[in-house]
Amino acid sequence: VPGNSDAAVYRKANSAWNKVSGIDNNSFVVGDAKNANVFYAYNRTTGAFYKSTDKGASFVKVSEPGTSNDKKFRSIPGYEGDLWLPVAVRDDNGNPKNGSLKHSTDGGATWTDANGMGYCEAVGYGISKTGKGYPAIYAFGKVDDVLGVFVSDDQGATWTRVNDDAHEYGGLAN
Repeated sequence: VPGNSDAAVYRKANSAWNKVSGIDNNSFVVGDAKNANVFYAYNRTTGAFYKSTDKGASFVKVSEPGTSNDKKFRSIPGYEGDLWLPVAVRDDNGNPKNGSLKHSTDGGATWTDANGMGYCEAVGYGISKTGKGYPAIYAFGKVDDVLGVFVSDDQGATWTRVNDDAHEYGGLAN
């Protein structure tokens, strides 16, 4: 709500603003890319992950994938409950310290680390190599201790570097 400085999150439904229960404004919220009734929220400072099944009116904690310096995660179009969450912890100088890229196929209840991807700051998706099926996953993180932009065409099982040391480019806006 404009002008409101409390820690609450609000949603607009039926021309009215209502306070959301279960999360605060430290949470980053994403809608499920297949089910319009489902929303997810991640609080990077506490490491808690939440789910709403009532169009974002209320959230319940479903897991704790870990704290991170970054907050944005992604829901994969066409796949209900399919989520990718980058976890990045940086040292006091802003350098990569540790982390992972986490994947959930059950709406955030459980998470697995993407194979080979360590520290990860950002994740996104794009058209698959074949143009159909599961999308390509793009991530800015570390694979084999190399920091760069990587793509996976097999749901995070393997990673190929997209950039190289001679062709760096801007950040991924996390």
